[in-house]
Amino acid sequence: MTTSYDGTPAAPGISLGLIYVYQSHAGEGELLPIPEDDGHSLQPAEEWQYFLHAQQAVEKELQEVSESLNTVAVDIFDVHQLILHDRTLTSAIHDAIYLSDTSAVRATYQAVLDMAELFRSLDDEYFASRAGDILDIGKRLLQHLGIQMDESPLQDLHADTILVAQDLTPSDVARLPVSKVTGIALAESTPTAHSSILARSLGLPLVCGLGRDVLDLRHDAPAILDGTRGRLLVDAVEEERAHYQTILVGQQQQRAAAFAHAQEDAVTKDGMRVPVYANANHPEDAEQVPIVGADGIGLLRTEYLFQGRATPPSVEEQRVVYSAIAAQLQGRMFTLRALDAGGDKPVEFLLGPLEDNPFLGKRGMRLLLSHPDLLRDQYVAFVLAVRPYLPTIQARFMLPMISTYGEAAQARALIDTAHREMFGEERRQTGIKLGILIEVPSAALIARHLADLVDFFSIGT
Repeated sequence: MTTSYDGTPAAPGISLGLIYVYQSHAGEGELLPIPEDDGHSLQPAEEWQYFLHAQQAVEKELQEVSESLNTVAVDIFDVHQLILHDRTLTSAIHDAIYLSDTSAVRATYQAVLDMAELFRSLDDEYFASRAGDILDIGKRLLQHLGIQMDESPLQDLHADTILVAQDLTPSDVARLPVSKVTGIALAESTPTAHSSILARSLGLPLVCGLGRDVLDLRHDAPAILDGTRGRLLVDAVEEERAHYQTILVGQQQQRAAAFAHAQEDAVTKDGMRVPVYANANHPEDAEQVPIVGADGIGLLRTEYLFQGRATPPSVEEQRVVYSAIAAQLQGRMFTLRALDAGGDKPVEFLLGPLEDNPFLGKRGMRLLLSHPDLLRDQYVAFVLAVRPYLPTIQARFMLPMISTYGEAAQARALIDTAHREMFGEERRQTGIKLGILIEVPSAALIARHLADLVDFFSIGT
């Protein structure tokens, strides 16, 4: 007899498989009970250094996770980097260590729980769901402070698993063996949680808010997860299984048909061709562009080249990376976004004084204009990489976070001068286009004037 659980649809799709109940510490603010004796009896200065070493290890870890996942994941783990270095969090840990003679473990544990609870108490669902991100960072920090996480293994799952959990952190979702997990059913969480967003980007059906009863389900129970309607059916009768199997086959056929037509132009009913471009984070992403039928790369993020290092990459180091991408894009567009550091994308060798609101502070083009060699070197590396492929490749260099006409004018002058000095010709003679990513209201309001300076706009969402 079918047992049905209703929740909130968070990622669409149908999954047929066997239940696996995952025991984690993501829900209810549970990181891990800290033992009475956490094993440390150091002086405050030593405890603080102990925390800083853990913080550095987590920063490197997050960077490695970002490099292995898709564009959505990169955005999410950029936010995690911001939380990791949040002044409120680190100050609370620092004060607990120095003023209350607390160990790094206990100080971190309490500061993370306090901040997570503060966010969870907010009325806005989006901000309340950020508590999960804070707990995720806390768990990583505690692991690097020597605390073992008593969680069920995720790597030994059988094929066609429907993963049931109280909640999942983004890190939990990122390390799922997607070849084995076909869907996720959560007792808690919301569609706006980063774990839900990440599941959608991975194509995993997800239903949240199913209630705690699902945590008592038996392992290996046959189940159907309907991520579109928000239902979990356990021990479904044959008629229901046949119904959902038919839907699943139909979806698979649609996917296969989409790939079969991937190389065809996207054309509207009135005959207008619409170019479709891909976002990319790494050279490996460029390999997928011709496979999925994209017309090129509409935005290549380059922050990963600059993060987790004490000095910026050289022109040659960047040229090698950009050249490998250009080689995959014959006859297609290649748009590189200049380094967009600051805010949720900290770069170690560019860290300046702490700002109350780093998202509106010295970031993007403001930061690049204060370090003009970074902008110049990145542009030169890009041109060196694409020159062998011109004119078959459409090369575009895009400026991030422009907020004033003066910033755009200064950046264009710097780039045009660099091109003239390096290559003895005018940039526009080569066909290399310069553009702006419109991301803030001020840029949108002066777009008519900015258009006099550049060749194209992209809209940042």
